[in-house]
Amino acid sequence: MRILILLAATLVIFIGNGNAQSTRWTNLNLLGDLYTIDGYISAREVLDTTQMQYDIKSHKFFIKKSQHFTYIAIRSNTSSILNTYLVSEDVITVLHASAALGQIDFVKHHHTFKPLKTEFDWIYRDPVAWQEQHEDGVDTIQEFYNLFGWMANTWHSGSYREMEMIIDNTLMDENTKIVISYTSKEDELYGIRFKIGTEDTSLSGDESIDNQLHNGYIPATINLNDSLSLN
Repeated sequence: MRILILLAATLVIFIGNGNAQSTRWTNLNLLGDLYTIDGYISAREVLDTTQMQYDIKSHKFFIKKSQHFTYIAIRSNTSSILNTYLVSEDVITVLHASAALGQIDFVKHHHTFKPLKTEFDWIYRDPVAWQEQHEDGVDTIQEFYNLFGWMANTWHSGSYREMEMIIDNTLMDENTKIVISYTSKEDELYGIRFKIGTEDTSLSGDESIDNQLHNGYIPATINLNDSLSLN
């Protein structure tokens, strides 16, 4: 019996590693020649409707989509972090871009979402802001994309007020809700804005937890805001 259990465990590990190795993200060449994730939102990225179509458009940000990609652009009036939260029925995936790029998944346990780790790994680190790479770090955002299926500019590339992110659509399905958060100054008040579409929202219903997530910290649990629930 012990031998059978060991064989089963080995088989699961082998299959898991095989799946990870065989994953292939959509070739970035399919992004099109009008889009460059460099922290400068160009006129051609704003005006193009041939390679990507507008999904959401507002004064501070917009979201565009193609068959293969989702493009998010923030035009803040102050320095900004950009987070995107991919909310599905069982997982909340947090994509964080500031002085580094990092990802964390929160998995549903009953009615609560719990993180799979306690800290971001910061696999891509802005070389101006960080003196040392992560031990498994990459040198470019394109290499980060190859690992995770998304990428964004960091603080020292482009304008300090503009953030761009590209996400491979294979990370989502038709039921995934996209929430974003960014920092801006409105009515003379600097603050963190959470948006779904063009509407204000909260990811957790708790401002302190929302702020932790936005700023690159991982709370012990998230109780998803009822308005975002897929049930």
